[in-house]
Amino acid sequence: MVTSTWPEESVRTGINRCVEACVALVQVSEDCAAACLALEGNGEITHCFLADLDCIEVCSATSRLLSWHVHSDGATAIAMLETCRESCSASVEACERMAELYPSWLTCTMACRRVMDACGTLLAAL
Repeated sequence: MVTSTWPEESVRTGINRCVEACVALVQVSEDCAAACLALEGNGEITHCFLADLDCIEVCSATSRLLSWHVHSDGATAIAMLETCRESCSASVEACERMAELYPSWLTCTMACRRVMDACGTLLAAL
């Protein structure tokens, strides 16, 4: 197991930015998921709801992992960041389809893109 220390200020800033984006996304995605439940379900609504739930769980886990580690297994952090980006991408795809009918879903899409950007920046720094 390779243990890496994250002493660089740019990495620490990247971690903080990623954690903040993930926490913000969880709140927005919970609102989006609740809105999905309020609609009469069809395949698109269900797909969006499940993508939101996945995104909430992955972003929550990613923010916790990044928050409590001063030293971290680099491979685990990288895997979580990559998974977080993929989960956000799936949520963006589902929410964009819903946003055509319900423009408020764009809030979720913007939050997902912010997380994808923050995770990508941190991945590049690691």
